[in-house]
Amino acid sequence: MSLRIATQGVAMVHNLMMGTFTFVGGGTGRRYTPYHIRHRTEVAGFMHFLHGDDRFYNNIFVQGIDTNPDPRKGEPGAHERICGTWQFDEYPTYDEWISWFDLDVARPDMRKLEQYHESHLPVWSKGNVYLGGAKPWKHENDCLVLDDMPTVELTEQDGAPVLKTNVYELIAAYRAGMVNSDILGRAFEPEQRFESPDGSEIVFDRDYLGNTRGVGVLPGPFASAEAAEKPLW
Repeated sequence: MSLRIATQGVAMVHNLMMGTFTFVGGGTGRRYTPYHIRHRTEVAGFMHFLHGDDRFYNNIFVQGIDTNPDPRKGEPGAHERICGTWQFDEYPTYDEWISWFDLDVARPDMRKLEQYHESHLPVWSKGNVYLGGAKPWKHENDCLVLDDMPTVELTEQDGAPVLKTNVYELIAAYRAGMVNSDILGRAFEPEQRFESPDGSEIVFDRDYLGNTRGVGVLPGPFASAEAAEKPLW
């Protein structure tokens, strides 16, 4: 497992992930959680916890484990072992979600809208790569999906950790777009955009090692295949 998403309003950008998400939609219902004043720690209020409002841009998802569980070991079911954003299939796109509400009506029918106030928030997903059986969100149409099983190993070279992988050979010429604060937008609650602590724009133009990303952006944590061969730290 890679990440427990028992929350909403997440932005995941330029990651390499080989495990599944857990707790997607877990705890949805009449559950309230605090949110903070922007860039501060004081609680601004409480909101109904809906899940969604998540953004997945330029990540690489690799099916890193066998999807056939061993029941003797109490392993999770096969559907829980598939890597990728597919677990958000039941979540709407923004256009679908916003169409539910009577924004241009002077007096909306609140009884009709009640079901939508209990529904998941929208999801955005673009520029991701899915390898070896990893599955995309069903609404994602700008992505690369390959059945090829890549090699991804953490090795040691001259006492430093190095990633040994052919992921970038498989990705080949596929490229994504540059991601910044304007693309990520604002979290539903507390209506704050994804930005630096001082309020300035975030531009994901540097990779994990500090290399500059070019116009054709390579998904994942590295700006180039050559950079992926460097010591991680």
